[in-house]
Amino acid sequence: MNNQRPTLVKPGFFSIEAAADRRRNEFDFHNEALLYYHQPIDFLFFGDSITHWWDVATFFGDSGHTIVNRGIGGDTTGHARRRFAADVLQLMPRYVVIMIGINNTWAMDAFSLEDRLTPHEIFLQVTDDVEAMVKAACEHGIQPILASLLPTCMERYTRNHERNELVITINEGFRKMAEEFNILYVDYHAHMTEADGVTLRKELADDGLHPHVIGYQLMASVLRDTLLTHGIRLSKQ
Repeated sequence: MNNQRPTLVKPGFFSIEAAADRRRNEFDFHNEALLYYHQPIDFLFFGDSITHWWDVATFFGDSGHTIVNRGIGGDTTGHARRRFAADVLQLMPRYVVIMIGINNTWAMDAFSLEDRLTPHEIFLQVTDDVEAMVKAACEHGIQPILASLLPTCMERYTRNHERNELVITINEGFRKMAEEFNILYVDYHAHMTEADGVTLRKELADDGLHPHVIGYQLMASVLRDTLLTHGIRLSKQ
């Protein structure tokens, strides 16, 4: 029996209010187990609550692949960038599916003026952080799969349309980034909007933000089909 614990990369804790801290102990323990058993990982899903709540083990259970979920509800790109070494790089998955950035957009609605950001400032923040993660993955021999942000349908927020326009702008930045780094881009957004091409289809989420099982099933199909066009299978079929 191996009694030697692996050397573990830990990002530590961010603050008493940081969403990224909510699963830190869980992820550290799970990461240590994966390293201890030298478990090869085929796909690692990395992001915020939309990844966190996606039961990827069920949706892709027929794939025969080892799949790991490292999503944290409420996470932002800044904290995701800081935990990327712990939750992605040290685990060395073959592919990492990155989808994060929607929580940064709440800064448009920040109560405090000093915390409030313009859409352009948020765009630069998101794309800078995500590009750093993409670069790090490539440098470590991990193939990034960059996914679009999803549209929203939260009519209770007065700036919902402005948020959706910002999502489109961010996704265009992601698309260009994918072309620049010659990596795969998965366009969930195009398959999940109303006829206006901007708003989330109401039948895909109960709260206008997080997909329910039908929304996730659609996302799973889009991901499978996109990967298959590049010769990558995420199912046995």
